[in-house]
Amino acid sequence: MYGTKSRQAVRDSGMVVRPHRFAKMLEVAVAATILWAFLRAISRFFHFTPYGNGVFSRPFMGMGEEGTRTGVVLGVIVLFVLILLATVLYGILFSRFQQWWGGVLYGGALFLLFGQFLQMWRWNANTLSTELAWFLSLGLFIGISLTAERYDQI
Repeated sequence: MYGTKSRQAVRDSGMVVRPHRFAKMLEVAVAATILWAFLRAISRFFHFTPYGNGVFSRPFMGMGEEGTRTGVVLGVIVLFVLILLATVLYGILFSRFQQWWGGVLYGGALFLLFGQFLQMWRWNANTLSTELAWFLSLGLFIGISLTAERYDQI
């Protein structure tokens, strides 16, 4: 397969290949949640996007409550669960690929998925670029973290 080494080639090169552990995925998810929740809050504060952390609580609380403290806290908790699921899914589906940039493609797929729920066809250019950068960088972080951990290199 393009972009991957065979198991024999990896063994012959002396490269250390570790299986993904749930503890590492949990660690990546916690770090990503802290960093990207902060980035989302800053983006909302400077009006780059109308969506703060409370947007992730919409399915449970509705649009009217997403700006409250409860909505923001629940939004960060939901964001953590979503990032954990995304991290585990990346680890399961793409763990055999050694290319770190696969995370960017994964972030783009997450952008398209969540964009459908948030009606991205109604966004202006500022919101579109901010959300795209947010999701691409999140996917890149997940991809690089898991690839570096699995192959003990980048």
